Amino acid sequence: MNVVVIPFFLAAYVTVDKPWEHGPEYVFQVQVNSTAIPEEDMYDSVRLNLESRLICQPKVDSYSLSCRFKDSVANSFVTDILEPTGPAVPAGPVSRQEAYEINEDQFEIKFNEKGLDSLLVNENIQPRELDMIRLIVGQLNFGISLSEAGRVANREDGIFDAMENFTQGECVTTFKIDRKVNARLHGKSNFLLRPVLDLKEQKMLQIRKIRHLHICTHKVPYFFGNAENLAEVSDIVSDISTSYSQIAVTESDFVSDMSSVITMNKITEAVLTTLYENVRLRLVSIRPAESEPPAVTEAEPASIFIGRWLIAGSADEDN
Repeated sequence: MNVVVIPFFLAAYVTVDKPWEHGPEYVFQVQVNSTAIPEEDMYDSVRLNLESRLICQPKVDSYSLSCRFKDSVANSFVTDILEPTGPAVPAGPVSRQEAYEINEDQFEIKFNEKGLDSLLVNENIQPRELDMIRLIVGQLNFGISLSEAGRVANREDGIFDAMENFTQGECVTTFKIDRKVNARLHGKSNFLLRPVLDLKEQKMLQIRKIRHLHICTHKVPYFFGNAENLAEVSDIVSDISTSYSQIAVTESDFVSDMSSVITMNKITEAVLTTLYENVRLRLVSIRPAESEPPAVTEAEPASIFIGRWLIAGSADEDN
């Protein structure tokens, strides 16, 4: 059975005994890891870890996925490990952070040929929660026309620059598309992935993106769970200095992650805090859905861009 996992980008062939009455359901593992290192204290860092599942069903006759988050758990702790990408042992108590756990309300992700187009959410969603969702589902975004990418990717180096739409802005981005010998990322699966960009047997498709944050039509210095109103003057000055993404696809794996570095300090204080953030999305299963996806209640369209409110009010209206 052939199914569309990510419209315009990724399909799959699934082995089934009989047709699935309600179609497929995709389960993605979600991980958000943040490490805050204050300049004044170079002996400790603060970790925030979120783990969740994103469960989606394709909408019939639509370039959309109907999704919900499930089993979100967020914890924070202080550690004496300063390496932001490595494992860390808590130096004290581990605190549950329910404010960073995403509710399980249904929402929809609409796609176009460049990736994410818009969201459909409950009109009563809190702006902070909407931005948290945007950051995570942004890992399903490729940001450019794949027909254009396919032409350039066939060059020997596979490197090109293009203006990329992503949830934190619109910036010139260097893309590098590689097809490498497949080092299987995870275990066997019941599906065979087929990206639009041709993937040969026993190969891995890798799309790397380095964003030139000094060449943007707009950008926001957002970090996961930020409650600051990005449209108002704040006593906190923040800037995103690095943003790097990678998508890896094999016949059995889809993994997308983004790493960012954000610096922050209060206007009244000289202390600088550096925040290292990684957001990761991995497809773990394709299974039969138990029912049709429920409709989004009190639905309103929303922009993909962090810091902007519902489209119904104004496409340019910020939180």
